[in-house]
Amino acid sequence: MKDTGVMTDPVPHDRNAQRALRAHEIVHILEQQIRSGAYRSGMRLPTVRELAEQYHVNKNTAARAYQILEQRGLIDVSRGRGAFVCAIMEYDRSTLQQQVERFVQTARHSGLSRSQLMDLIHNAVHQSYGSDAPRVLFVECNRRDVETLGDEIESIADVPMDRALLDDVLRDPVTPVHRYDLIVTTFQHLGQIRQAVPSSARQRVIGVLATPSHESLLALARLHVPTFGLVCDSPGTVESLTHIIRTYHPNSAVIPVLIDNRTRLHDMIEQADAIVVTRSCRERLLALNPALPIITVVFTIDQQSIDFLRRRLEETAQMNAMQG
Repeated sequence: MKDTGVMTDPVPHDRNAQRALRAHEIVHILEQQIRSGAYRSGMRLPTVRELAEQYHVNKNTAARAYQILEQRGLIDVSRGRGAFVCAIMEYDRSTLQQQVERFVQTARHSGLSRSQLMDLIHNAVHQSYGSDAPRVLFVECNRRDVETLGDEIESIADVPMDRALLDDVLRDPVTPVHRYDLIVTTFQHLGQIRQAVPSSARQRVIGVLATPSHESLLALARLHVPTFGLVCDSPGTVESLTHIIRTYHPNSAVIPVLIDNRTRLHDMIEQADAIVVTRSCRERLLALNPALPIITVVFTIDQQSIDFLRRRLEETAQMNAMQG
């Protein structure tokens, strides 16, 4: 088996080991240490410089982490003195759970709908925690892309993002609308999600353009064979990659196959001279041990989409600040 693809190793499960920590991840670590008592009330935290050195990040990232912790009421930051742990009120979790359940029952008996109740809770959380940062959800149709593309967008846009699979969002489109300020997906799924969510929330669903990387296109352009097999996990990707292959190789045939169609997949392997496969399908294809050249297509987010997303994030943060 000859693999000419530019992506040869599976995406590691430990994403944090592959890149520098971001502000919200440092926040999570410090919050756990504060709540566990490792940092007690009144204790002085490391300086911004020391925190940046400790986690191998720049000072802006460290300062942002302290800003978020201060907004959550966990620390007090004073210019010239540093950051100190605030006193944390202890509470009985079971008692709090009972209070929440009584509140939900009261809301239900009062005639509030599920969405109205979620709005009330969200507004209360925003007012209490004081976070203006937009809550963002990234949606894709497969686990590999939801992680890799989500990581790319999160890193470039410098904003924390939760992840969700497309099928889960389509099954319950209302909950994400109430939990997140923005829902980001690729153009391929933009129409599906906008149709699924309430009409009032459609403007909060943002599409980004995911295109094959330069390395993927270069590998494809250099490979000349009579018949290409094409393996993807969605019809939309099949259509777009078929167009690209035929543009580069107008005299070549293309046999497109969805990865879940095992019968057609085996037939394609018998007929093709080379295979083009998306990264999300690569491992399942290699499990069949095809003795053919393989090009693995890696998608990346184009710059215009990133610029647009950044503008929407800034606008949303400003709106959150005004509402707070």
